[in-house]
Amino acid sequence: MYIAHVRKTDGVEQLLKDHLLEVQYICEKIGGKFGMSKVFGLAGLLHDLGKYSDEFQIYLREAIANPDEPPKRGSVNHSTAGGRLLMEKFHRSTGITPVMIEMLANAIYSHHGQLHDFIDPDGNSPFLKRAENEKIPMSQIKERFFTEVMTEESFDAYVSQAAKEFQHFLQQHFKKRDLDQILYKVSPFLTMAIFSSLIDADRTNSREFDENSSQATPEQPVQEKFATYLKALEESLKEMQEEAIPNDITKLRQEMSDNCENKAELPTGVYSLSIPTGGGKTLASLRFALKHAIKQGKERIIYVIPFTTIIEQNAQAVRKLLNTDEVLEHHSNVIEDEREAETYEEMVLQRKLNQAKDNWDSPIVFTTMVQYLNSFYSGKSRNLRRMHNLANAVIIFDEVQSVPVKCVSLFNETINFLTKYANSTVLLCTATQPALQHVKQRIHVDEEIVGNLPLIEKVFKRTNIVRMDEHEEWTTEQLADFITEKMDDVKSILVISNNKKTTKDLYMKFKEYPHVYHLSTGMCPAHRKEKLKQMNEALKAGKQVLCMSTQLIEAGVDVSFQCVMRSLAGVDSIAQAAGRCNRNGEVDQRDVYVFKHAEEVLTKLPTIEKGQRFANYLLRDIEERNLFDGELLSSPAIEYFFKQYYENLSLELDFPVRDLDKTLHQLLFTNDVKRPKNIGVILPQSFHSAADRFEVIDANTESILVPFGEGIELINQLTSHEPIDYKVFLKKAQQFSVNVFPHEFRALQQEKLIRPVDFGTFKIWIATENAYDEEYGLSVKGEAGLNLLTI
Repeated sequence: MYIAHVRKTDGVEQLLKDHLLEVQYICEKIGGKFGMSKVFGLAGLLHDLGKYSDEFQIYLREAIANPDEPPKRGSVNHSTAGGRLLMEKFHRSTGITPVMIEMLANAIYSHHGQLHDFIDPDGNSPFLKRAENEKIPMSQIKERFFTEVMTEESFDAYVSQAAKEFQHFLQQHFKKRDLDQILYKVSPFLTMAIFSSLIDADRTNSREFDENSSQATPEQPVQEKFATYLKALEESLKEMQEEAIPNDITKLRQEMSDNCENKAELPTGVYSLSIPTGGGKTLASLRFALKHAIKQGKERIIYVIPFTTIIEQNAQAVRKLLNTDEVLEHHSNVIEDEREAETYEEMVLQRKLNQAKDNWDSPIVFTTMVQYLNSFYSGKSRNLRRMHNLANAVIIFDEVQSVPVKCVSLFNETINFLTKYANSTVLLCTATQPALQHVKQRIHVDEEIVGNLPLIEKVFKRTNIVRMDEHEEWTTEQLADFITEKMDDVKSILVISNNKKTTKDLYMKFKEYPHVYHLSTGMCPAHRKEKLKQMNEALKAGKQVLCMSTQLIEAGVDVSFQCVMRSLAGVDSIAQAAGRCNRNGEVDQRDVYVFKHAEEVLTKLPTIEKGQRFANYLLRDIEERNLFDGELLSSPAIEYFFKQYYENLSLELDFPVRDLDKTLHQLLFTNDVKRPKNIGVILPQSFHSAADRFEVIDANTESILVPFGEGIELINQLTSHEPIDYKVFLKKAQQFSVNVFPHEFRALQQEKLIRPVDFGTFKIWIATENAYDEEYGLSVKGEAGLNLLTI
């Protein structure tokens, strides 16, 4: 009686045979999305093969017998034997099969950690060493497996079927045997997908056994759910249309929504949706996604959005429109729902939603770009567990221009894999399409969903972009004079700067005015929300309002000013700023002024500096040569800007890895490291080395809990050593924390304005009362703008 697990609540044992076959079954279902059920099934069948050893069975029973002093967790290796069996029996076979065997063996070796490097940057193979360095009683393990689970002949036949599936997959996608494409473009993602399916299947089966929940009531098929959601959405849209004021914008908004509904008949592919700000992008894209998912048999709809504030707003709106709780949010502001369920049905739903945060097993998911990219490249099993659920899906990228520059190539590689080999449809949504089809690692956009873009842009045009060329560069004093003069003509002015220092300096020129507001990333989120609420109330009351802000106000903040001034930045940033001017079409058109600030220092913001430079060239050419009919924010002008911008940043697009003098793209897709002769491995990927160096946002900031509002109570709770619910505390603390760069952090330490407090296994830094200002937020010197993408 060889066992895999023992249930803690009642001591019931799960037989190893049952666990292997059940995980195999789940992996086969997942592999079916790729047309390779048996390839994926092999990973499930063999993942815990090492548990057939005497050593592991003794280890497990000792852990049961001595719960207070169990043997060290993980002290007996059980995850190498399955991969070794495949390598010993099949790696020497001819043809493409050894590639499949290496992918499977790596997933099996790694299922309690991270994928191994096939070849590391030094030319070694940690993948091969993993099996070589382990003393495993393979004869004993194989005898028990072939006796208890399946005969050796049946196993060999299963592997042969898997190899045929893999061959068929390649023949289906490659008319010619393009070995470079197979080895360098497809195998990395297939290895990740097998790894993802194995982690999810293993953990799902273990959880179901532990909770004795495998006999749960069968769920309603997802296609039926999508049909119900689509009906609810159509009814809601009809009501909204009846209540809307009839004008050109309302008419075009409806036409664009109808376009999305009609284009849902299109086959699986990559599509762009270039709806202008205020054009109803969220609901139109949802309409496309639901109908397309029904027509093409997709399993889920995933919204990828750069900002958590927008995610929370949109997810709640979609829940209400579709009348469903099965809209999952997954981002840094979400913690598991630990309320006590009142009914069995509520308990099942609660458990499913909590698990879905790990594997995205929900009909509709809202998440961030960070979480999306982590699903492929972070290396952490909790992130990669959900990667396979990006297959056979509709994936909507909102504000797709927000892909960090260093991640552009990595992002495009994911799009190409998902649409070409994983049967997913991708919708690229933004008013400023970033021309991702013009970079080296390009994607191919099959079609634009919205027809007649020039007419639509003309009707939705609510602003004029005006280059302030009276001075080549404007000082803070000159800007203050210009603002004072403009206040005679308009009742509200928004000025957006590229960093905190210039924002603060300009604010100080007007701080005595009755309705002047300062917004920056030096303020905690709760503080900014309070300021925005006060400002909106003043705007609605018709007060004379001034606001000086960093670019944070461009991140989905619904405000409308009569005049907007934007410090020169990329065209996408100028477009976002323009979206805060005359937002609701209060008048025909308003002016958005663009200026070059003489006192801005952008040495720590090189991508903003380059965007500023190319936007300046484009503005000048539009004025002098009347390019693009004088319209900076027209689709052709935006495409031209991004082509120039990415061409200049071409060395940054592949995610440079400075310590290796390589790029992360090279480590995963074109690994050209010099191999030792006869190293004995075909695949070249450096998975572990790449994952160790991958971060969407440079994690060189430190989070400081500040004494603002409820933050004071949280600090008191920390320092008084009261009992703390860690998850709830961290959820609240996010709203009262400020991220600072290393130089800011050092300055705060030197001035003794912050101190650490123990919090479980790590420390939380808290600010003193005199470190946080009601007007400016956290007070430090040498400030630089923070990246607005959120985790």
